[in-house]
Amino acid sequence: MATQAPPNPDPPTRPIRVMLVDDSATELYLLERLIASAADLTLVGTARDGREALALLPVLQPEVVCTDYHMPVMDGLELIVRAMDAHPCAFLVLSAAVQADQKDTIFKMLAAGAVDVIAKPQGHTGGLSPLEARALLERIRSIGGAQRARPRKAARALPPITRDSGRARPGQIALVAVGASTGGPQALSGLLAPLPRTFAAPIVCVQHISPGFLEGLVRWLQSHCRLKLGLAESGQRPEPGQVYFAPDGYHLTINPDGRLGFAPCVDGDLHCPRVDRLLQSVASVHGARGLGILLSGMGRDGAVGLKRMRDAGSPTIVQDEATSVIYGMPRAAVDLGAAEHVLPVDAIAPMLLRLVNRSPATRSL
Repeated sequence: MATQAPPNPDPPTRPIRVMLVDDSATELYLLERLIASAADLTLVGTARDGREALALLPVLQPEVVCTDYHMPVMDGLELIVRAMDAHPCAFLVLSAAVQADQKDTIFKMLAAGAVDVIAKPQGHTGGLSPLEARALLERIRSIGGAQRARPRKAARALPPITRDSGRARPGQIALVAVGASTGGPQALSGLLAPLPRTFAAPIVCVQHISPGFLEGLVRWLQSHCRLKLGLAESGQRPEPGQVYFAPDGYHLTINPDGRLGFAPCVDGDLHCPRVDRLLQSVASVHGARGLGILLSGMGRDGAVGLKRMRDAGSPTIVQDEATSVIYGMPRAAVDLGAAEHVLPVDAIAPMLLRLVNRSPATRSL
């Protein structure tokens, strides 16, 4: 086990402190090499199970903890639950889960306080692919950077910002489009769970998530939502009270006839599915009768599409910084002038209920 002394509160540019928790010596070795390759990250310690990690947290004071789920003595879920009570920090779940029950447990870890889940890199030939390495390093950097920013926020959350244009009134919303990335599963739960079964508009959603985990996310959300959730299918006509998620490997769009359409991912796509593709198509098809939402996430995906929707007259909402795990996508939208409303996550559902009602106008696409 490698350890370092607790941090000095010195330069703001010091490397992000990372701890690794995994019972596999091979996996730890691969991850240690990856962290060592990044000058802006430093490995402060490793643990082979949750109990050992829990004992080390107050000593090592990591900013990001990368943990597996399946471990002896204490698994990743119990580690997160106990750590959130005693030593809260940012947990990134690295999982190779492929079975349905394992995926469901992964999302219980998110509910317990984990920041995000990413597929565990598979170093079958003694190393990680460049794509795997880049994705994991960027996720750690984003999470670590967000944790550093959090203590500098004002003690009280800023009041919600609304700039009601008056262009779209309750009863005129035909479709709600949502984009999310890191921190999105928790935010989606906060957004969707309060909505009634009779919610009068369809919801389409793009969530950035590692391939293979989307079905588990949908099942987890469905377990505490009254709306009907499922994976989108090409050619479907969106129905009120239902939520459609873009599947792995395809961009989700709205066709000119209002039905769901798929576009294949191509080499060079930074994200697939991409939030911008969905929001831009909603702006083109529904104009002021669409409603766009950007939730917690790293990067800028969705900001341009949300601006297109606002320019078309649609109401637009972004999650505020205080309740976002990563304020990347929402911030980019605010900077572009795409956000009509900037709200805490628990205020977004009430705003939707205000903007969307049971008027017959909302039921025709």
